[in-house]
Amino acid sequence: MKYLKLICVVLLSAVAFAACSDDDKAGSVRWERKSLFMTYGESVTVSVGGDNIGTYSISSVPEGWETPTVNTESMTVTIVAPEAPADTVAVSGDVKLRGVTHGGETVYANLFVSLDTPEVDFTAQPANSYLANKPGALYRIDVSRNLAGEKFNVASLGVIWQPSTNFVKYLTLEEDGTATFFLSADTEDESLVREGNALIGAYDEAGNILWSWHIWAVNYDADAEALAYGDYTMMSRALGQLENMTTDKESILASYGLYYQWGRKDPFPGPSTYNAAKGVTMSLFDGDSNVVTLATVASDATTGSYAYTNAHPNHFISVKDKNAPWNQSITTEVKGWEHTQQKSVNDPCPYGWRVAPAEAFDGMTIVDDVTVADASTKYAEQYGWTMQKNGVESFYFAGGRRVYADALIQNVFDESLTRNVATEAQPWVGYNWTAEGKVFAFWFNKQAPAESSLRNDLKFSTANGMMVRCVKE
Repeated sequence: MKYLKLICVVLLSAVAFAACSDDDKAGSVRWERKSLFMTYGESVTVSVGGDNIGTYSISSVPEGWETPTVNTESMTVTIVAPEAPADTVAVSGDVKLRGVTHGGETVYANLFVSLDTPEVDFTAQPANSYLANKPGALYRIDVSRNLAGEKFNVASLGVIWQPSTNFVKYLTLEEDGTATFFLSADTEDESLVREGNALIGAYDEAGNILWSWHIWAVNYDADAEALAYGDYTMMSRALGQLENMTTDKESILASYGLYYQWGRKDPFPGPSTYNAAKGVTMSLFDGDSNVVTLATVASDATTGSYAYTNAHPNHFISVKDKNAPWNQSITTEVKGWEHTQQKSVNDPCPYGWRVAPAEAFDGMTIVDDVTVADASTKYAEQYGWTMQKNGVESFYFAGGRRVYADALIQNVFDESLTRNVATEAQPWVGYNWTAEGKVFAFWFNKQAPAESSLRNDLKFSTANGMMVRCVKE
């Protein structure tokens, strides 16, 4: 009998300890997805879950929406959209899932719902970058394969970097192998998209990046504003530019495009200040609102390969020698962008466009008068030249480069166009990679403005990060 009593005491103590543990344990609730984009009258069933939750309920819904109940047997919630538009019906908002833990703590999780959201479907237009210019829209891209047709077994998606937290919203891996995400309208003008550049990635079960895609959210129509030079039709902006003017410091900063190491599909962002002071990169965040820092990795037999860079898109591959290539495996791999007559698997341009070959810049001349008396001050902060070819004029922004040795952004004219540091800091210089790996360069010589010029045959280490212009395929 003593043994029975002892066992009872031990059991009761264990139960009490478990109860206390449950009471003290933190809880959480979750939806299986972050968002629902619905039509009027549609109903969708969404799975929910939680940890250490005693009761579930829906605490709030958008105005005019029915409050659903949580089916705790199937752990689902059926969301029913309003039947028709009305003044008393909100077109979007959050359905809030409420959970109460065994200890009495209340926790919440939101599901964003939206009605008749415009959709932009890019699945029939595969590319490594997408120009997104429709505000308040749901975008869809194919993340199941690359341009070579290589298929991926995607387990999850993530925002690798973005200019601010929650810039790319509700990134979701759909059952059909596509990715959907939402881009907001500008806060001051709902007819415009909120501008910025971002990089999203597809991951395998182990969390390794399989492939990544650049999202260029910008109020710009590349086709409507294209430059018809005759032999080539070129974009009037470099990839990633949000503006293409230099009227003030704000527009100069927005006019910096993205930087690409030659042959790579993934870009590196621009500077944090209009004059690229100290070469510092703009602030970046991942999909969980963590600060992102770009890494600089020395090139070797492993890192100097497309296999490595495609799996590590935010790694800048550095070299010590100003003439050395970053891609040491170039003899055994596909040669980046060298397919000058067709698009390669690593081409960074949107659908229907490809990296401009050197020939596309032939015949370009500077329109600005560099011989005027006040040229040294007039052009000091112009950051680019108006140029023309075959009578077609356009402004070409000068954003400098990311230097091969350390990835820092440098935007000063170097008279030799080969040294790492200018003899005298003279703003500014523009570099554009071409498909063959040559550089189209143009510069302002503040000490001798009349000697400002351009060249289309410069050779640089492929490890330098430079801006890219695209031409029509």
